[in-house]
Amino acid sequence: MSKAKKYLLAIIAVAFLSEIYFFPFTSELRFSVGIIALNLIILINDDISELRLSILCGIAVFVIRSILVVLFQSITIQGAIFLDFPALIYYMVFGFLAFITKVKKDKENLIKTIFLLAFIDSLSNVAETIMRSNISFSVVKIIVLAGIIRSFIAYFIYWFYKKQELYILAREHQKRYIQLNKLVSDIQAEMFYLKKSMVDIEDVMSKSYNLYESYKEDKILREKTLNISREVHEIKKDYYRVLKGFESFLRNFENDDKMTLADVFGIIRDNTNRYLTENNRIVKMHFKLKDNFILKNYYYLFSILNNLIINSIDACMDNDSIKIVQWSDEENIYFEVIDTGNGIEEEILPYVFNPGFTTKYDQVTGKPSTGIGLSHIKNIMENLKGDIEITSKINKGTTVKLIIPKNSLSG
Repeated sequence: MSKAKKYLLAIIAVAFLSEIYFFPFTSELRFSVGIIALNLIILINDDISELRLSILCGIAVFVIRSILVVLFQSITIQGAIFLDFPALIYYMVFGFLAFITKVKKDKENLIKTIFLLAFIDSLSNVAETIMRSNISFSVVKIIVLAGIIRSFIAYFIYWFYKKQELYILAREHQKRYIQLNKLVSDIQAEMFYLKKSMVDIEDVMSKSYNLYESYKEDKILREKTLNISREVHEIKKDYYRVLKGFESFLRNFENDDKMTLADVFGIIRDNTNRYLTENNRIVKMHFKLKDNFILKNYYYLFSILNNLIINSIDACMDNDSIKIVQWSDEENIYFEVIDTGNGIEEEILPYVFNPGFTTKYDQVTGKPSTGIGLSHIKNIMENLKGDIEITSKINKGTTVKLIIPKNSLSG
């Protein structure tokens, strides 16, 4: 928002709120709510001059009040000016005092700020009252008490505003933290596959070179096998560059970052709820955590559980449920992802871990799913020296059980 727009909105708010009054302690003195708004605006906006704003608000209040008394109280313009000019003086004194006391400088100091605001409000009111009539000690007491009340209310609203602002900021940071962890976990899981592919590429290159050595006498075949070796070698170099780039990016996470099992479950829960909301799905989620450990290789767990949960959601109808349960013994940590979805046919169950196997296809294009796949999850589990078991019944649901050695996750 531009500064000019800020000033305009602030002036309008103060000017109209200044027409709302209260009469403290049954006195004849009236105090407007507009000053509470002015205090609040000054505290919230660091880039607004309290002196300029107060004077502009004073002019706006003076003009509006003069117009209102001329229209509705049958007072002459000269009488209206005489009646409402002291209000302009109030705002001018208020702005001057707010400027010289630098009230915004230590605004996080509750006692000091309330004291300064009350002092500024009271002194400005004394100046206005002197212009209107004689002033007495009892009037000064009411002015001071009203100043304290207005200042306290303004600061309380400011404090609440800052708390809400910090809460929103913390939530945004948490959301970014969750997204970053999910991204890193997905990359870490794919890194495992890249490393595995490097071994496969080395094997293919070795076999093609052996063919070249074996058929040196056949000029055409020798040239073809040599070209294959060269091309595989180029693929290997590209893979190596990508792998090293990812490793460099993730080095700090791999070496230094740790997370508790409870935090992992919390982030997975948030990710899942967000996924359900974004896809307009109604599936009941239950997370049951019995232990809490500090995990080093938590990114593998992220990838496995996230993808198993997404598979379960895809197999569920609205109002079905998914339960994620964790427990442990002395050696292993156990996880179960249990859904009440469609289930998997008995004749298909033996093939679900086969590479490239999928039962999910895009309903529009007919293309098979490109998700992580149970075969990929099984490979990661093998890397963790763990085991995965799956049981399922048609129209009753599926249970996937993970058995992971504790030292594989704790690092």
